[in-house]
Amino acid sequence: MNRKKILLAVSAVALIALAGCGGGGPSGEKLGQDTGQDISNVSLGESYMYEVKITEKNQYGLVQKRPPFIMEDSLERQNLIKRYEYLNDKNNVHHVYMMSNDGKVINYEVAQGKVSSVNSKLTNDLQPVRIPGCDAHKSGNNCWKVVESPQMDGSYGKNGNAIFFFTTDGHYVEWNGLYVVSEEPKNIQTQVSLVDIDDSSNSDDSEETTNETANNSTS
Repeated sequence: MNRKKILLAVSAVALIALAGCGGGGPSGEKLGQDTGQDISNVSLGESYMYEVKITEKNQYGLVQKRPPFIMEDSLERQNLIKRYEYLNDKNNVHHVYMMSNDGKVINYEVAQGKVSSVNSKLTNDLQPVRIPGCDAHKSGNNCWKVVESPQMDGSYGKNGNAIFFFTTDGHYVEWNGLYVVSEEPKNIQTQVSLVDIDDSSNSDDSEETTNETANNSTS
């Protein structure tokens, strides 16, 4: 019995159990009287079971006419293997284009190796711990619960939805917006707005500005 059939069977049992419960809950009879509908002979879950069986009958016939075929090979698995082999090569470089929501390139970097997610972890992010004071004999060995594991720096929580990488000159870059990663460089049609600071040019500009200000003050 597959999982779908098990779930359907459990649902059917639950419906039958509800139908058999007397209690003081609503039966629908009053609403039936108000709307002029006789529901005295209606069994709870009847339409549900009918639709389940009709769906199964239909699917049974379709599977017979168009059965799944056995694949001799999988291009999906081939692509995954090739991707992992490629990304795990530290000698590969990637051109990373960090973009705004309207498609403009804000920043461009060349990454050495793989572009990674800040949510990747070296260890499992969950761990079982024993419930204090729990008696295994009385609770049926259910004395464990799953809790969040600390990260390698001892902290807890999420890291956002960002990527990170190291440039070819060893600088760390993190980005939480839209991006494109390419093995080959692309032709950027818009001006890159986020650029590195050139210390030497800034010092020269600062010196020129200072001299100009001094000259204006003198005159």
